[in-house]
Amino acid sequence: MSDETGTPSNDLDVNKIATELDNVATALTRLSDGTYWTDEVTGEELPAEVLAADPTRRRLS
Repeated sequence: MSDETGTPSNDLDVNKIATELDNVATALTRLSDGTYWTDEVTGEELPAEVLAADPTRRRLS
């Protein structure tokens, strides 16, 4: 399948994948630093349920 320019289309969203990889790297750094379970702005604890649903989450809101 090609796009309007005749270039083969790619179903992968490279920018989205790059953003997700950056988020994973940040989560791993936070885990290593001991701040993974903490909201990075307020300092409040991030509940385990929140992180289970989205392991790269950095804020409650």
